[in-house]
Amino acid sequence: MNKHIDRQPKLFVEIIQGLLANKLTLFLLLSIFVTALAVVQVTHLTRAQLISQDELLQQRDELDLEWRYLLVEEEFYSQHARIEEIAKTQLNMKRPTSKDEQVVVLQ
Repeated sequence: MNKHIDRQPKLFVEIIQGLLANKLTLFLLLSIFVTALAVVQVTHLTRAQLISQDELLQQRDELDLEWRYLLVEEEFYSQHARIEEIAKTQLNMKRPTSKDEQVVVLQ
């Protein structure tokens, strides 16, 4: 059993010495780790950008809906102003003053 325990540290040392002896293998191993970390980082950033894009698209849709409501409201008020203008110019109508008002009491 002592031989097995003694052999594990030697195996680790041999692996490290083998990597250091072969510079190309060490370089490729480090390149794989760096590339893997880069892939994880790029994936994270891509997901964050997609979430941001979805939020912006939702905000655009909400603003578009609000814009449509405002157009309808503007059309409503412009029709009222147009009717009032026609009543004043073509029919010579005017708003009644307090002198023109009469109160009728029903019993």
